[in-house]
Amino acid sequence: MALLSDRNFEQDTKNGVCVVKFCSLWSMDSRAFEQQFRELSEEFRGSVKFMLSDVNANQMLAKKQGITVVPTVVIYVNGSPVERITGLTKRHLKERIAYFLKKTEGL
Repeated sequence: MALLSDRNFEQDTKNGVCVVKFCSLWSMDSRAFEQQFRELSEEFRGSVKFMLSDVNANQMLAKKQGITVVPTVVIYVNGSPVERITGLTKRHLKERIAYFLKKTEGL
């Protein structure tokens, strides 16, 4: 799973469907969803990019993306944010990823 920073964000999210978990290493809420996020990254391997960004280490990026709560997952399609999710469940995130993946087929 790739780590995003202020420097590589645009390059790494510009193509295809990308799922970015904005989190904090000290946040128990961020850690609570870690296993499910990894499982989804394995399930969608090869078709969706999964990435993490530590909001403490990348404060400019978090501010620019409007992140005020951690964890927040943002789905990007070709560099544009299309959905922001807080209060995560694996099932809901999986459904949203599948929706945007299907929507982008053939583009």
